[in-house]
Amino acid sequence: MRPTESLPAFIIFLVLVFGSLGTFGYLMESRLALLAAAMPSDRFNRWGERIRGVLVFFIGQRRILNPRHLLPGLMHALIFWGFLAVALNTVHFIGGGFSSGWHLPWFGPGSVLGEGYVLVRDIFEFLVLAMVLVAIARRLFVKPSRLTLSGDALLVLGLIGALMLTDLLMAGIETAHHAGTGYDSIAGKILAPLMAGLGSGSAVQFYHASWWIHLGTLLFFLTFLPVSKHFHVVTGLPSVLFRRLDSGSLPSMDLENLENFGTTGFKDMNWKDILDVYSCTECGRCQEACPAFNTGKPLNPKQINEDMRAALFPALPALLGRGGEGVDTAGPVLPTGVIADDVLWSCTTCRACEEACPLFIEFIDRIVGMRRKLVLEDSSFPAELTAMFKNLERQGNPWGIDPTERTAWTEGMDVPVMADRPEGVEYLLWVGCAGAFDDRSKKVARATARLLTAAGVKFAILGSEETCTGDSARRAGNEYLFQMLAEQNVETLNGYGVKKIITQCPHCFNTLGNEYPEFGGSFEVVHHSQFLADLLAAGRLPLMQTAADLPPVTFHDSCYIGRHNGEYDRPRNALKAVPGLELIEMPRSREDGFCCGAGGARMWLEETLGTKVNLERVEEAAGSGAGVVAASCPFCITMLADGVNDTGRQETMEVLDIAQILESRLAGE
Repeated sequence: MRPTESLPAFIIFLVLVFGSLGTFGYLMESRLALLAAAMPSDRFNRWGERIRGVLVFFIGQRRILNPRHLLPGLMHALIFWGFLAVALNTVHFIGGGFSSGWHLPWFGPGSVLGEGYVLVRDIFEFLVLAMVLVAIARRLFVKPSRLTLSGDALLVLGLIGALMLTDLLMAGIETAHHAGTGYDSIAGKILAPLMAGLGSGSAVQFYHASWWIHLGTLLFFLTFLPVSKHFHVVTGLPSVLFRRLDSGSLPSMDLENLENFGTTGFKDMNWKDILDVYSCTECGRCQEACPAFNTGKPLNPKQINEDMRAALFPALPALLGRGGEGVDTAGPVLPTGVIADDVLWSCTTCRACEEACPLFIEFIDRIVGMRRKLVLEDSSFPAELTAMFKNLERQGNPWGIDPTERTAWTEGMDVPVMADRPEGVEYLLWVGCAGAFDDRSKKVARATARLLTAAGVKFAILGSEETCTGDSARRAGNEYLFQMLAEQNVETLNGYGVKKIITQCPHCFNTLGNEYPEFGGSFEVVHHSQFLADLLAAGRLPLMQTAADLPPVTFHDSCYIGRHNGEYDRPRNALKAVPGLELIEMPRSREDGFCCGAGGARMWLEETLGTKVNLERVEEAAGSGAGVVAASCPFCITMLADGVNDTGRQETMEVLDIAQILESRLAGE
């Protein structure tokens, strides 16, 4: 019953197979060539962690099976697992076109592996066919807002369904007419009664038709992949394997030796960024998680990938220097040209999109790269940032307050300064600009200092020698200003021999710990919420044992402690250590927490598009039934407190830092 038995059929088979492989190779060559020509990115380390990630996130589909999307996630996972399960059958199918009954060693009829595999294949083919029908119905009738309804997706689902259906039909005919491959096929037994009525001649014709349809579908699918959004079938595994393992740092720039500052076009992107453009599945989980998109801003992470891919593929010949004479090899200009400025400035760099993406696609580096081009080359940025940049450059803080005022918050307290402690201290308390100058955050700084003193921690501050870490400057695209501030701070810290730093600002925590090592500053940095939790666990902070007189408390995760640095438990442990305190979780918390709206330099920009991010977060906090919103970030406290005021909840809700709550419960106070 081999359909390629005759010479003409065999020739057609060879032409189709090798023609499709050649087309696939031709399309892949230009895509791989662009990756090879792209900027470098060191993703070839920590192989154990990378391989574990492939097993957990690629094979295991952990992010796809997120509890918030369990049913659609299970549907996709079953299709994916079925695709893997049927892959070996595809090898046997193509091999059978050359030689009837061909199979891989140890997978023949009657063998344990062979019979076991056929059982697994049959089960998954039924499951995949069912899930394809569910997926099509979901797209056509349920129409989730995060999904892009496209003919591309429906075509691919149809192709997958056709592959499963034709393979099942062939199994039924083989079993019904005793012309099978010798495998004991469950699918064949189930479908054989439906095929039993066919005459032998009709059965052969029906089998041959199914076989050729299966072959044509398979080979068309192969050649279609590189030009469709389902290119992720090819790029998904490397996307997960080469995922970013350290999320808190932005790529640096060699300002002295670069001709272009920031990302102008695709040639300024590294190979992982290009791979990410290839790999987007358009599932929409990123847009669903994005606080900007959720509040009516023009930013949609999924759309960024779609727009970049739409601009990239037609430009491939030019980018590779194959467009002929007179063709601009630079390719399209991305910021302003492909991605609108309002899109770029809407991003809070909260990393919710990256946390939600099943393929670990990275957005922040690309967005900040385009911001760098706008700031450093075009001098095109929101007017509010002008004052912030000038204040950082002249006074070392975003407000432009005289540095001599950095110790004003210590009035009436005995807080040592590094310059007065020649013998050194164990910890430097990095106060941060907000702790020194913002009225709300000054209270947090005072509370933190009192708690450290109560625990017997030997610490000191830099005082007027401290200057902004440069987080907002860097994420706003002003890399030059950031590096200037970083080098100044590193010189000061190294001059005092600082080894351990406590900081109450997650942005300072992230910058000092993750970004300063590149500039010669290697410090052990801990956030005050982590440090206080450890002090409580060690019994060094005595708290009143009477029940807390606080209303129920909900905790707001700072993006730069949580998603950027993976810390969710110790801040909560610090709150749970307070006797009688009731801790309530908001619906969006931990990895799924909702941003306050201030990150990515948005702290210094007015929200004029859509609704305000902080108002949505305050509404969610109020809906939890909590009377106190606990936070551990000066930006978050400012945004949430403003949101409480703007929604008229001053009498029913209060925003406090963890340190303030703990200080209020100190024994003996």
